[in-house]
Amino acid sequence: MRRIAIAAVAAALGAASLAALAQTADTDAGDALQRTLAERALTRPRAEAPPVGQPSDENVESEINWMEMRTYLAVSARREIAARQTAAVVARPPGMRAASADSFKNVAAREVNVTRLPVLAPEGARIAQTLKVYSLGDSYSATAEVEDGVAMRMSGARRKVVIGDLKSARTRIAGMRKAQSRLESMDAPYLVTRSDSSTDLTFAKFGAGYVLSIMCDDAADARCAEGAFIEKLASNIILMNPEAGDEQ
Repeated sequence: MRRIAIAAVAAALGAASLAALAQTADTDAGDALQRTLAERALTRPRAEAPPVGQPSDENVESEINWMEMRTYLAVSARREIAARQTAAVVARPPGMRAASADSFKNVAAREVNVTRLPVLAPEGARIAQTLKVYSLGDSYSATAEVEDGVAMRMSGARRKVVIGDLKSARTRIAGMRKAQSRLESMDAPYLVTRSDSSTDLTFAKFGAGYVLSIMCDDAADARCAEGAFIEKLASNIILMNPEAGDEQ
């Protein structure tokens, strides 16, 4: 039985390990196997290597500016009060408003409470009824129905990629900045991009990065084919963890 067990292990490792394992005792064979597996685990690449001449990207965690979050929430509230005082009937100004997780029937409060960045999502009657939040601590995703034929996902993360001082990267970033507009609700620049599966609005705020995505049942739907719908959707944002802070 001992020889059969050793032979089975050796077959899994390859013919090159057979002779060495066959000549050792059980303890030596186990140690050799463990060392081999450890070496493979340490040397196996975790991701595809970067192209030759390009340094590997560095993924670092951002510091969240919780004070900025609370200040901007107060600014949004003052803006709304001022708008009401200037006219009897007035359009609601863009901004960020607080709404606790308990006010959404499908949102688990724990998913919001364990998130270590501001949890943002767009406002909307249908969204409020269907919103769900999934958290990984330093990132989250919120999904909901927006209207018939349109669904949305909003993701946020406190990790960022440091790409280094590459000329190609600087050129690309400069081009993206030229294409940016300003998102009034968050007082932040944003960029709208499209793929085969979604239309995405990307911005950064409070030290975190956010992507609002909409997906249409019909790829030719103007709500996904043009930028007006997603920009309007992002004009009013809900903050679901206004009490969060540095203690998280």
